Amino acid sequence: MKVSTIFLAALGAAVALAAPTEKRGANDTEKAVIGYFEPLSGFPIEKLNFKKYTHINYAFGYMYKGAPDPYTIYVDYAVEGPKIKELVRRGKANGVKIIFSVGGWWGSQTFSEVARDPVRRKKWVESAMVFLRPNTLGDDAPIPNGWDMDGLDIDWEFPGTPGASCNTWASDDTANYLLLLKETRAQMDLEFPNNYKTISSAVGTIPWAGPDRYPLRDVRPFLPVFDWLNVMMYDVHGPTWGTPAQPGSTGPNAPVFTPPNRNHGSASEGVYTWTQAGWPKDRITMGTPFYGRAFTATVNMNTQNPISQYGPQTGVAPKGGPLDSNASFPLCVEPEQYWGFWNWHEIREHILTNDQNLLEPVAGWTRYWDNDTKTPWMFRESDKMFISYDDPTSMSLKVDFARYHGLKGVFMWESQMDYKEELLTVLTQIHCSSAACICRDVPKWDPAKVYAQPNTKVTYNGHLWTNKWWSRGETPQGTSWGAWKDGGAC
Repeated sequence: MKVSTIFLAALGAAVALAAPTEKRGANDTEKAVIGYFEPLSGFPIEKLNFKKYTHINYAFGYMYKGAPDPYTIYVDYAVEGPKIKELVRRGKANGVKIIFSVGGWWGSQTFSEVARDPVRRKKWVESAMVFLRPNTLGDDAPIPNGWDMDGLDIDWEFPGTPGASCNTWASDDTANYLLLLKETRAQMDLEFPNNYKTISSAVGTIPWAGPDRYPLRDVRPFLPVFDWLNVMMYDVHGPTWGTPAQPGSTGPNAPVFTPPNRNHGSASEGVYTWTQAGWPKDRITMGTPFYGRAFTATVNMNTQNPISQYGPQTGVAPKGGPLDSNASFPLCVEPEQYWGFWNWHEIREHILTNDQNLLEPVAGWTRYWDNDTKTPWMFRESDKMFISYDDPTSMSLKVDFARYHGLKGVFMWESQMDYKEELLTVLTQIHCSSAACICRDVPKWDPAKVYAQPNTKVTYNGHLWTNKWWSRGETPQGTSWGAWKDGGAC
């Protein structure tokens, strides 16, 4: 996810790119809250709060080398069929669009060989249409001939680059990807002239790779085929992102801003690179993680001078939360390793257990806030475990960022990782267009409470307030020398 400074400079000097006109869905101005739902995790569909989503992406249909044909989109219908039916039923009952996601990290193995071949492209489009068509075989059919979903989320990770070790890839992947998308869009519009179906994709913080493996400088040719892009503004730092000889540093999983003297991605960088290449802001959804990533540091980060979330690490991911696994994915067997995953609900159940104070972890952990990247982090000295994660405060700042820049909306990976809808509820603030809406879920100012973390929101005397630094007992007044900044009337 690294972005070269030369590339950024070239984009910054480019002339603004005009977007072509193209057909769009009837609800293209609606702010989106999109949840990825991974059914094989065992999370029950009935626990999804459909009132808080606009779209749910069913993840994933896989393309893998062991399938009968490379264009086959694999779904275990015996296990997943009932889940798809129930998800679609509940979606229609609640006005939530259900999108079928194809690919992902391990499920993009044969995209390259499909996209380069016109015969295979045609067969792939036909297999994808099944997930959009209504079922005409009746509810008792073992395998319906249609699943009646509302769109496709084509998550090729990533054209023109290797991605997972099982993937095939080639230098002309991105050009072929556009051909596949055009043929898909044409068939969708042909079959559903009065029931518009959407196409989206999960992408990195930089545009797709061109034939030289550098990011495309002009992505406008993709505008007529995509309704929006889900930009994955997370996994910026990971415990195994480097090499054994140079394992890299600990750092934020999902920074809003790139800190000084750091050449890594961030939400701001992602918006900049895509828009400079010609993609409109109002067709970007901002990716947010409902999980954190753990590293094993090689120093005591509690005693670094200055205190920083950046430090040397081993390059080997420790076991994260209880659900973190080192088992290989069945369709792409790779060396066993942990991922350092800490889902938000695991963090809340095992580390941040105090419902009244999410700044106070259990004994052994120390919690910090990085104001440059707008992210929290924690460190446990006993085993030198570092965790970068998101909490309601940092998630609220991400929503503020998305609203300020006029983005299409927000999405998360993934729905099951939340705790009592704490993070999801924050994301729904993307719909707010007034201070009154923003104040709806903000607690009242408490004169006895310590507000240690900057950018904490409170309400007082009918106004929204945000602290600029540590505060306790200081009445919000909005003076330039005071701790509280007035955010306007509620």
